[in-house]
Amino acid sequence: MLDARRLPIALATFAVWTAITLFGARLSHGSAASLLDMLKSSVALHLVAAALFLVVVALVCGWRDLAVRGPSPGSLRILWLPMLYLVGFAGMATALGWPSMSVLLFVAINTLFVGISEELMFRGVLYRAFLTRLPVWPAIVATSLMFGSVHVLNGFITGKFGEAAVQALAATLTGLAMMAILLRTGSLVVAMAYHALWDFLTFSMSAGQKAGTVEAAAAGGWATLVLPIALVLPNAVYGLYLMRYVGRPAPRAP
Repeated sequence: MLDARRLPIALATFAVWTAITLFGARLSHGSAASLLDMLKSSVALHLVAAALFLVVVALVCGWRDLAVRGPSPGSLRILWLPMLYLVGFAGMATALGWPSMSVLLFVAINTLFVGISEELMFRGVLYRAFLTRLPVWPAIVATSLMFGSVHVLNGFITGKFGEAAVQALAATLTGLAMMAILLRTGSLVVAMAYHALWDFLTFSMSAGQKAGTVEAAAAGGWATLVLPIALVLPNAVYGLYLMRYVGRPAPRAP
């Protein structure tokens, strides 16, 4: 009976979480603020509230299978390609010039809550709920599609629905990599940390001293549509490779 109710409860949780995230952002910053503006100037209380809401729901519902634990021994070695992304982002942030320490502090705090909140919502609550009704691969696909589609709602915050659609496709692909990290390390905490670091470094690049010049040079062209997808595609393909044996036994060594 509990499993039969888990998916409806998880979907209702998702609806409330989305409302907190979306309407909290609009209440705090209006309808045309950029995501960077929301993250760099103060602690985004709606992000804190969304994360705390999920923690309370998980505790009340007794969902103890969300993999909020450390990684399996030796599993972190699969992060070699995802970590190369972070090294590259750090290099770009250095080349563009890091923003001020106060901006970095707010971005770090806010992206930490984004990583916790989004991973707990999607790879935690929703994925485990989908598994009560679906085989593992349909559950993976449904979770990744929902993770991507929710980024379309960024358009209601920024007013830029074209950019939000590109973000949604890129997020769907990134969701596959995040899912692979969860399944191969056995730890939602690792996925949270990677997600937070990814967002911290990408937003730090956007806030960099020379970032405005670079964005202006690229604005309006095909690059603004193609580059975000091309950037995350190798990570997504690697994630699919890591998950190649999910749902079936791995071949035995000869």
